[in-house]
Amino acid sequence: MKPATTVTKVCRVMQQFQERQTLGVTDLARRTGLLPSDVHRILTSLRIHHYVCQDPETKRYQLGVAAMRLGLAAFERNLLREKARPILMQLSKRLGATTYLGMLDRQRLELIIMDQISGPKEALLPMHPGQTEQLHCTALGKAILANLDRLLLASALQKSGMPKRTCYTITNAAALEQQLEQVRRSGYSVDHEESAKGVCCIGSSIRDISGTVVGAISASMPTSHFLICKEAQLGEILQTSGDNLSAVLGLTES
Repeated sequence: MKPATTVTKVCRVMQQFQERQTLGVTDLARRTGLLPSDVHRILTSLRIHHYVCQDPETKRYQLGVAAMRLGLAAFERNLLREKARPILMQLSKRLGATTYLGMLDRQRLELIIMDQISGPKEALLPMHPGQTEQLHCTALGKAILANLDRLLLASALQKSGMPKRTCYTITNAAALEQQLEQVRRSGYSVDHEESAKGVCCIGSSIRDISGTVVGAISASMPTSHFLICKEAQLGEILQTSGDNLSAVLGLTES
């Protein structure tokens, strides 16, 4: 079915506000490839319904209260987040660690933090729901990357790059692939101070009813605590939790 042309244009305009806080008509026309007159008409309609607002001095636009309310509603009612929360809470209590839920945005090839359950102590890696995180140096990211096909994996790394976070961050594609192969064999991923000094994380992927990887869960703890634990045992706990969440999402054993 052919998509509605007007709706497509509106979506192209709205998507630009993910990259910039404020935008003018000329900027939007250049970024979307639309005529300035089309952009102006779209913005006028969006402003009437409070999806964008305009600064009276700069004449630039930004997302309005209606867009914020819609986004919050979509986030709060996200099925993955809703189903994962009890499992994250149970995992956090069992390990005495902060636990996280990450979702893969397949269109933008980004890892989005969907939830965080703090452990008994303040989170060493505080993450805000909605923020994006690196794929190559987090347990969440590596659990996801290990389960992507080769083409999608290469595209994701090309888009995000492999920036160095700490002296332990892997920035070589071949070395990362070795780690990902280990993740495939063991069923869990590990971040040995690769994202932040003094913090280790362990994670496992989650799948939907079709078996497609949609995200991952992880637990973080001080390196000193991680080193006295048995990595394989922690990995088994994370893998079981990931499998349980996948089952809740509808995945059945083949």
